[in-house]
Amino acid sequence: MRGPKGPSRVLRPRAQVAVPLVFVLLLTGHGAQAAYPQAADTTLSQLVAFALESPQLPVMAAGLLDTIGGRLSGTPTGTRAEAWAAGWLRSFGLDSVWYEIVRIPVWRRGETSVRVLQPGALRHRRIVAAAYGYSPGISVDSVPLVDAGRGDPQVIEALGPQARGAALLTDGVVTSGLIAAAVQAGALAILRISFEPGRLPQARVAPVAEPPAPLPLLAVAREDGLWLRRQLAAGPLSLGLRVVTETRPGVVANVVGEWRGRDPDVAEDVFLVGAHLDAWDLGDGAVDNGTGVLAVMTAVGALARAEQRPRRTVRVVLFAAEELGLWGSRDYVRTHAPALPNLVAMMNLDMVGAPQAYGATGHAEADTLFARLALQPQLRDLGMVTEVNHGGGPGSDHQPFLLAGVPTIYVQSSLPPETPRWYHNAADTFDKIDLEAVRGVAAAVAAAAWALADHPGRPLRHLSPEETRALIQRLGW
Repeated sequence: MRGPKGPSRVLRPRAQVAVPLVFVLLLTGHGAQAAYPQAADTTLSQLVAFALESPQLPVMAAGLLDTIGGRLSGTPTGTRAEAWAAGWLRSFGLDSVWYEIVRIPVWRRGETSVRVLQPGALRHRRIVAAAYGYSPGISVDSVPLVDAGRGDPQVIEALGPQARGAALLTDGVVTSGLIAAAVQAGALAILRISFEPGRLPQARVAPVAEPPAPLPLLAVAREDGLWLRRQLAAGPLSLGLRVVTETRPGVVANVVGEWRGRDPDVAEDVFLVGAHLDAWDLGDGAVDNGTGVLAVMTAVGALARAEQRPRRTVRVVLFAAEELGLWGSRDYVRTHAPALPNLVAMMNLDMVGAPQAYGATGHAEADTLFARLALQPQLRDLGMVTEVNHGGGPGSDHQPFLLAGVPTIYVQSSLPPETPRWYHNAADTFDKIDLEAVRGVAAAVAAAAWALADHPGRPLRHLSPEETRALIQRLGW
């Protein structure tokens, strides 16, 4: 692992330094037209410029993606990534950097082998496959393969005795219902045909409440899965399956750092920005979620160069085990529950590309502030628009915070159209990401961090449980 390089600067409180009038006007909504021509003189504008420069970004990217690579939490590379993150945060001069231990079912991938046994004329075909996260192992010399179509539970039930002792081939999404139906039918394994071409099986986590899954789940390369389906249409197939995995209790860490706010009256208020540090082990975790981690780190580097720190505390969290089920963020919300009302907002970055706009899920009161941030000349030149997005989906580390009523915000961005081809597979490597896009998102993050942490008030409100339930219903989660 390459350690942090380049100069670092320790920020010290300068409580007597006045915030530029133009910045106050920007935040409070008064005199906005006069503010923007002078924006280059404000701390906000300087932060954006620092993020867009970011000389450390290529070094950080090489260390995380090319040197460490895929980094499932609880594996040796996952532990190296935690040390990488803590080292860089310390190099930026944060007041405190620490680990918060999270207990999870650690999962490790071993050998995966799928081969055709009968008919013998097809034994030459190499089947490319990868186990799902939390899949158990299996070793069987011969198992019949049965086509289960889209994998609907009703279809599996209709297979009757054919499913017992068989491996089921499906091109549907592996759901808890599908797994339950397969177990009930007596199936030995599920082989799911990956969607994207290129012989790139896609890593996923088994959707089970208590790992490991009750039977092996394998992602099969699209070309090989469709080939198997064609051969089944012509006659029976039997496979040899060998899958080696391990699920065991273990500990991983959220990596946390913070700058204490300069105003003692509001320093307990916290702006939290985070991204999941872990990544699937088939590739190098570049798009998912190297982009988010690097954008957070670049924004932190920009804040480190500011002449003063904001009124409120800025906290950075690199979450563990998102890919295995949001373990790190769920644990953070649980263990910090009494302090959640102090969160000004939680900003999550997961798979980012060229910045487009700010998002504030379910918080229309964010419109004025974020629209004016997007009018910063450098952000406007990057293509940021003033319209604020109020939607959002589940499945990333913002989810536990949103469910707890915490305002969750993000930078809406545009990934290259071919990105789905690299998602969760061996092709998710350094060459797939655009460092300039990462810099652009980091600039938007640094601006939002400063604006919310240094705001005279708290512009975003926490939602009540009733409001949160209504929001989730509206979003269709």
